[in-house]
Amino acid sequence: MTSPATSRTRAQESKRIHVVMRDGSLLEGSIHIAEDMSLVAFLTSRKGGYMNMVDARRPKLQEEPGHLIVQTDLVVLVSAPDDNLQVVGQASAGAGEREVELHLTGGKALKGKMFMAPMQRMSDYLAHCGKFAGLVEAVFSADGSMLGDVAVNTSAIAMIREARPAANGE
Repeated sequence: MTSPATSRTRAQESKRIHVVMRDGSLLEGSIHIAEDMSLVAFLTSRKGGYMNMVDARRPKLQEEPGHLIVQTDLVVLVSAPDDNLQVVGQASAGAGEREVELHLTGGKALKGKMFMAPMQRMSDYLAHCGKFAGLVEAVFSADGSMLGDVAVNTSAIAMIREARPAANGE
């Protein structure tokens, strides 16, 4: 007789997220995620590309919260509004920090930091990281409004470039 493999199961927590879809709609809800897993790793690991959200709704439609299944291929970016969820994995955080500007499909532009090796080409980094990449301290380029740490769908990135650091006194 075998015993249950309790040592293999990882404790899961419910964490609140905000999701921006390709059509511009916003979703609010919670996901069940392993306590030691980053949001980028979670999104990249979805089998078939589907993500379950609980207590989820589309706020503009004033819907009652419920269970939604979301195709992550149609997601542009995901944030954790409560700042209680690690967006970028610890291994990524050990690499060099590079300020970048992302232009997304649909015309929005974000500035933030990505963790990659100092001489690494950004195209190689994006090809290696999979479906989602982490952007730390993200802000909208147009008005400077803060988003915080976000997971960005790499297929929603129309263009990326290294951002020029602001000159002192600007």
